[in-house]
Amino acid sequence: MLIVHDGACPLCRFYVRRLRLERAAGPVEIVDARSGDPRVAELAAAGYHLDAGMVVVLDGRIFHGDEAVHALALLSTPIDAFNRLNRGLLARPGIARALYPLFRAARRVALALTGVGPLRPGQKDPAA
Repeated sequence: MLIVHDGACPLCRFYVRRLRLERAAGPVEIVDARSGDPRVAELAAAGYHLDAGMVVVLDGRIFHGDEAVHALALLSTPIDAFNRLNRGLLARPGIARALYPLFRAARRVALALTGVGPLRPGQKDPAA
């Protein structure tokens, strides 16, 4: 499994760190969309706008935005309260779709508070 998210966003980093997916999905690779990893450019070239949502690649399928958090929720184990809440809410596609714009808004606020701008296609983190 591959998860591509905005590593500059503290909320995004928290979310992917708190998920305990290895038990359900096996090895999980987490890639910062600002890292310059070639897979980020491939996803952007394929039309996935990473500023609009994280990407999960699972068994050859690509999930973006609300579909990505829905897929992650389906893999969540009841290991702790965070994972139980994540699964309880986001395992329902309609709720994931309804909540995802709020997650994106929270990410924009978090980035603004940390002085980081939005992701641009092909953008690399100057600090990297």
